[in-house]
Amino acid sequence: MSYLAWIDFDPEERRRAQTLIDLFKQPEARDELGLGTVRDGLADLLFPGTSTIQTRLRYMLFIPWIYLEAQGRKATQAERIVIARDLEFQLSEALLRGGETIGVIGRDAGQNLKRLASSVYWAGLNTLGIRTLAGSHSTFMSYGPESLKDHDLKLWSSNLPKPPADFLVETCFALTEGEAAFLRDRIESHAGASLLNELARKGKTFTEDWPWQVSEDTISDANRAILRHAERFSGVMYGASLFYNLLLALRAADRPNAKKHADAGSLAADYRSRLEVWKAELDHLALGDWDLDDLFGLIGRTSHNLTKSSRDFIRGWVTIARDGTGPVEADHHAIELLKQREHGLKRMKARLLHDAPLERWSGASGDARLDFRWGIASRYLGELADAG
Repeated sequence: MSYLAWIDFDPEERRRAQTLIDLFKQPEARDELGLGTVRDGLADLLFPGTSTIQTRLRYMLFIPWIYLEAQGRKATQAERIVIARDLEFQLSEALLRGGETIGVIGRDAGQNLKRLASSVYWAGLNTLGIRTLAGSHSTFMSYGPESLKDHDLKLWSSNLPKPPADFLVETCFALTEGEAAFLRDRIESHAGASLLNELARKGKTFTEDWPWQVSEDTISDANRAILRHAERFSGVMYGASLFYNLLLALRAADRPNAKKHADAGSLAADYRSRLEVWKAELDHLALGDWDLDDLFGLIGRTSHNLTKSSRDFIRGWVTIARDGTGPVEADHHAIELLKQREHGLKRMKARLLHDAPLERWSGASGDARLDFRWGIASRYLGELADAG
């Protein structure tokens, strides 16, 4: 077994090491069973403004700085779009020159990067009130030097920190004290009821693997209730994901001409073992006391639409997990539930029913427990704490 450890790193070295560990821990994030609505709804309530494809918190400042620079140029809208794109590539190079190697968007792809950092952070900038005007990237580039002289036109937060003069030459991800104070203020004013805000107030680093393991006594009852839903949902639906992969392994093992899955037998054994561990850990979730209507009501408060078929699937699997006694692979109702769920989501691309998509199975699809963006949120909390 390989592992990383440290004894007495300074805050910057600790942050780098923790970020590296977090990246190694990231599993395949495919939503094979259509659980994304609940996953994202709970994550939005707990950690608004975050997303799983974000990397480092200072991008919440880098992007506004770059756009303000582009908007200040005397050029057409189309030209400013190109300018902003070029500045994002300059930022990547500046971060590399500053010694950053982890979390640099575009580090490997360079000019071939398809998804710019501005796209990754655009929605989060709005959620946290750093971007104060609705609109797309190109809409923002329609405002040039003359437009910005209009004091009534507010594109960005009025107290946005000033950028360092050389941030496009050489820079790093470490936040200054003033930048951290600004970001805490944005979280406080636009996500005040969230767990992200409650933990940001603590000014400390959190190393727990899961958000429901945080023992802070200042966490509100409302957020504790959301965390309990999150823990139960993560725990019980983890079994559905394992079972889905087990069924795929068993299907692949029955197809001797499928060269790609020659190891299907060992994969099936591994998933059986993980399912046994999963079943042994279900008791602490107290599924008999779980109010699914309350969970679904929480999701209804968000922008995510939880369909009837999704609610029915979740109820069906929770019942199987709660009441099942024997091996789940012998439960024909469980097998049929997953087959119907995948068919409803994917039709001809359903791997449990069709051979061609099964050939594209990697051997592990969405087989990890949901953490509701705790990985990125805890990293952000650590970066805020390091800034003091």
